[in-house]
Amino acid sequence: MSRLATILLCVYTLFFSIAHTWEHLSESDLESMLNNNEAATPLDKRTEHLETEWSLTLPEAKVSFVSIDCTANAAICASHGISSSTTVKLFSKGKLVSVYAGPRRASALLAWADRVQRPVISDVNAASLEDFRKADETVFIVYLSTDDEASKAAFANVAGRYHEEFTFGVATDDDALEAEKVTAPAVKCYKPVDGDTHDFNSLSDTTALEAFVKEASRPVIGELLPHNHQRFLDRGWSMVYVFAATEVERAGIRKDLNKMARGNYKSLTMVTVDPYEFPDLPAKLGLDPNVLPAGAVHQLSKDRIYPYPKGKGWTSSEVQGWGLDVWQGRIKPWTPPGVTTTYDDLGGRIKATQKISMRKIPGVKIKIAGRDEL
Repeated sequence: MSRLATILLCVYTLFFSIAHTWEHLSESDLESMLNNNEAATPLDKRTEHLETEWSLTLPEAKVSFVSIDCTANAAICASHGISSSTTVKLFSKGKLVSVYAGPRRASALLAWADRVQRPVISDVNAASLEDFRKADETVFIVYLSTDDEASKAAFANVAGRYHEEFTFGVATDDDALEAEKVTAPAVKCYKPVDGDTHDFNSLSDTTALEAFVKEASRPVIGELLPHNHQRFLDRGWSMVYVFAATEVERAGIRKDLNKMARGNYKSLTMVTVDPYEFPDLPAKLGLDPNVLPAGAVHQLSKDRIYPYPKGKGWTSSEVQGWGLDVWQGRIKPWTPPGVTTTYDDLGGRIKATQKISMRKIPGVKIKIAGRDEL
């Protein structure tokens, strides 16, 4: 990837102390860089932890990662459509290519920068197959016969809607199909981080294909973001939220709880949460927002919430033991202040019986236009 693109981070540094080391560009330097094909964007409390992740991108980036302080340069931020905190945008030859909507994680930022500069669908053959299926955190490859235009069009239709999140490729090379032991038409999803693959064969059903893309891309333990929250809720299974202040802590929790989450992958939706991304959510789940890490289970079928006990450890055995108590009805759900209720139907397996709109989830706000992208 050549340096023909620039990632611009726009931040509002109003709450930053002198100890922080962001090296922001001036307005004139920024305009010069964008117009000369080299460049992502605003800042609040959340950027305290983003700074570490941002700095980790710089040695590995194939494009220029630069930042600007919107507190000091309000006009230039406004001219690029920045009106809220911490926005990351990719520019190529001075034109906006993509706005980042992923987690505040260096590896995710780097993967996005590469992804959005690829074609919506890349051509893959036997020689490039091994590298391509590891090119991103989630990769979809459709294996087709050379004359199957209908299946290719169906795949392109779905890829066009999700190419900023995932990487898509097409292989019509007989050697590639043989290497993967697939019969065309077929789609395979590769998730190198989790070490998983998923298969799909009904390309004639675009709705089913899109559903496959959304479900197959779900990590063993996901990362909650504004754009994927409803997707997780739509599964209908109980949501397990784990809040931790930094990406290092969240990554550690994902690693420690991976085996447990994998064992319950189909019947639970487990996610880690940046509390600065969802500042109202902990309290609405019965948690003290000042105590981290913290967690809760939201039983969607009955809209009941079970906060994880304060002071309890976060080993897989502790979490699984507590979860078993919840599952078997030995723990009563949390009752919000001022609410009186009784629970006479506890016990038995927690089942998914309904879909919950994000608009009903405690503490979640939806902004369609002008929302924070990070």
